[in-house]
Amino acid sequence: MPASLSPGTTRRHFPDVRPEFVALGFLMASPLHGYDLFRRFEADLGKVWHISQSQMYSILKRLELQGLIASNIEAGEKSQERRILNATDQGVAHFSQWLAAPSDCSSRIIRLEFISRLYFARGWRPESVLAIIEAQRATIARQLRNHQALLASTPAQETWNRLGIELRLSQLSGIAAWLETSVAVLNQAL
Repeated sequence: MPASLSPGTTRRHFPDVRPEFVALGFLMASPLHGYDLFRRFEADLGKVWHISQSQMYSILKRLELQGLIASNIEAGEKSQERRILNATDQGVAHFSQWLAAPSDCSSRIIRLEFISRLYFARGWRPESVLAIIEAQRATIARQLRNHQALLASTPAQETWNRLGIELRLSQLSGIAAWLETSVAVLNQAL
């Protein structure tokens, strides 16, 4: 284990939020044209993520260059060709790894990545949703314990450090409470 990690802490596989997984996730369900993918994204996750159509096309190009998606040309109406995109085997493996890994406990990553992971798990592997929630609960609980211990060991005269730790504890507690109230909503959606 690297020296920078404390015992019981896991390193995230994906250290920053990457919208590539959202685009890849839509292609896991079925091959799509780029515009159709963007429309589905806007309808289902457009209020969670803020990605423009040009950004989505850039993401798709990057995924294709990485070998995570492939495209086929399809004859369209009025002789216009359209590219149909689909996930490659490598893309499926990459997406599966992301889907199984707990999200980092930052508010931003929970809002973007965790909600997206639940969305795609519900459609692709509905039996995994509860396991994803439980893994996230465990990650949040571990982070809460770590920060509570850190606060307890931080001297009272270290006002600014204590304020920062207390803020983080507040954020983690809020995420934990949100997750608990969301479980009922998710159970109904499943």
